[in-house]
Amino acid sequence: MLFEEILTSIEKNGLDENMKKLLEELYGKKFLKAIKAVNSFSVKKYIFLPSNRIVWIVIGKKREYFVIPRIYCQCNEFYINVVIKRKSDLCYHILAQAIAEKIGKYETYEVSDSDFIRLNAEWKKEEVDK
Repeated sequence: MLFEEILTSIEKNGLDENMKKLLEELYGKKFLKAIKAVNSFSVKKYIFLPSNRIVWIVIGKKREYFVIPRIYCQCNEFYINVVIKRKSDLCYHILAQAIAEKIGKYETYEVSDSDFIRLNAEWKKEEVDK
């Protein structure tokens, strides 16, 4: 089953036990980390107004990661295993964002367009102090 087909199924039927089992078979530890991120509301959707620009962020262990849905994540796992080694087609942050979006389990923030440059600079930092 292709990733897009899985997402369509989740959107239609929700994230039931059969789908969780399938995702764990396909993605293993990535799915377990992704579902943990979803359940802890570590997926954030920023809507910048008035432009309606949307930015997705997934909070990881050490920092916040900028995610372009189903395309890109700024984490090292994505860079090493997807871009360089081509061992995978996604990291757990991309998986978490996709699942969270489909089941509606994420936090939404509406912020001014004037805050975009400041927030973008924060998201590009190497580590977030917590």
